[in-house]
Amino acid sequence: MSLQPLRLDLSLSSPSLHPTITVHLHPPSTSQLPTPCDLQARLSLILPDELFLDPDELSDKSAGSAVSSYHLSSGLSRADIEGKGKGKIKVDIERPARYDIDILDQTILDLDIANISTSAGSSEVDSLFVDIPLHARYLYPTEDGRRIIRFPDPKEDGRGGGGVLRGEWYCDEEASPIPIPLPILHPTPVEIIIPTGKHSHQPLVELVTPLVIWCGWAWLVYKIFKLRSRIKNSGMDDKKRI
Repeated sequence: MSLQPLRLDLSLSSPSLHPTITVHLHPPSTSQLPTPCDLQARLSLILPDELFLDPDELSDKSAGSAVSSYHLSSGLSRADIEGKGKGKIKVDIERPARYDIDILDQTILDLDIANISTSAGSSEVDSLFVDIPLHARYLYPTEDGRRIIRFPDPKEDGRGGGGVLRGEWYCDEEASPIPIPLPILHPTPVEIIIPTGKHSHQPLVELVTPLVIWCGWAWLVYKIFKLRSRIKNSGMDDKKRI
């Protein structure tokens, strides 16, 4: 007996550099499940390059949630992390977003969802909510000071673009393996608004930035000479006392 396709909705926190996507999963009715069936789900998210995940924050968010395990991988670093907070993955949080990105450069998050419960006094399965904390990379300036990213927004071939969301329900007792790749899901995309610099501010930034740097260096040089003068005067006072 095959299970229904995985159905979910996405919601988004208020616009910021640290948006959180909430995935709302709608489990099938128990009458549509085979017996026995330990209902579980697997989600796979390919993030657009403008966004990245903090492994430590992801570990904190998944603790005590419906997420039983996760696998975070980065094709660029060829590194990955599995489990709940086990190991480390190097995430380059300083680099700006790239617009000539290849599919191998993208961040992929695989979630295993197993802690699925039923409603009190009912045999129906509860809806599930999974929070995915994200961070925005440095983006090129725009005319209006913001950039809108749709997620998911796969290309026609199912590759990256604005991100891809895959998933499927399955019974843990099933002997058949989970299909790889998972079916592509097409929920209503969310629009992630990320603040950016403005083109009109660029001349001011180009003027003020070197000015601040040189003023900083001048202040350091002044403090160094002042400290040396103080030490020298202190030494002369000590000699006079002797």
